[in-house]
Amino acid sequence: MEGFGRIVLRLLQSRNFILPLAVVLSLAVGQTAVWTKPALLPVLMLIMTVSTASITSKELAAFKTMARPILISQLLNYFVLGGVILLAAWLMVDDKELWSGFVVLAAMPPAIAVTPYSYLLKGNTFFSLIGMVAAYLFALVITPAVMILFLGVGFLNPMELLLILLQIIIVPLIASRLLRLTKLIHSIDRWRGTFINWCFFVVVFTIIGLNRQVLFGEVDALLKISAVVIISTFVLGHVLQLVAKALHLSKQTVISWMLMGTLKNYGLASVIALTLFSEKASIPSAIGVVFSVLYVVWLGFYLRERVKSG
Repeated sequence: MEGFGRIVLRLLQSRNFILPLAVVLSLAVGQTAVWTKPALLPVLMLIMTVSTASITSKELAAFKTMARPILISQLLNYFVLGGVILLAAWLMVDDKELWSGFVVLAAMPPAIAVTPYSYLLKGNTFFSLIGMVAAYLFALVITPAVMILFLGVGFLNPMELLLILLQIIIVPLIASRLLRLTKLIHSIDRWRGTFINWCFFVVVFTIIGLNRQVLFGEVDALLKISAVVIISTFVLGHVLQLVAKALHLSKQTVISWMLMGTLKNYGLASVIALTLFSEKASIPSAIGVVFSVLYVVWLGFYLRERVKSG
């Protein structure tokens, strides 16, 4: 029985068990996601607070080192990833509502998960955090601009993004400084990874669960949408890894490049698509959540094997 208990405990602490479980349960009993929907924003704030607590205030104060990660992060997220999403969708999707959903997705800043995943996968957390904060600031201009350029009208109120920025970036960043100041960071270090993984369980379950009926109702479009998402995650991630290695970047920075250049804020994109367009327009974002989970799980195995063979 002790051996069985250890196995269960190990599973409950494993990202590669927790995240797929969230996907399976969201598809099976996703109608209950209406109960977890109110917790979505607070959970995202908790994820950001705990994950950014690993960054010292000295690192945040090193303004001279920020220009390069800020520029590269914006190129990776908006130009490279956004461009690949739009090009692949333009080539494969001929439905106007789905196209609108892909435009919204391409215009989004990176996933909130980029920073905590950088921490969990032993990437360059400083690069990811600085790049993401800058991306959300630039989103106030870039996101409406992209939507106007490809859809012809301005659908997004910049103040909504500003509010999201304050809640998901600024407030957790301040809270993480308090954790370090009060030395509480040392008390949570041991269980920080497990806590982040279970927080992501709530996020993944909620986003997919809220779109469950839409996913089941649009089977014909799933293959094309899935192809676009696979290209913009698995394929693009591998290309970015090759490019980063060719530039002789550190292993930590390579990992952060792969995350920053492949993960969009699918939750925000899904909400905007549902609000401004239709349920059908939110399908690309919902499928994006599913494949992003598979991608991160695969990345964990892949990077671990690379370390062993390296």
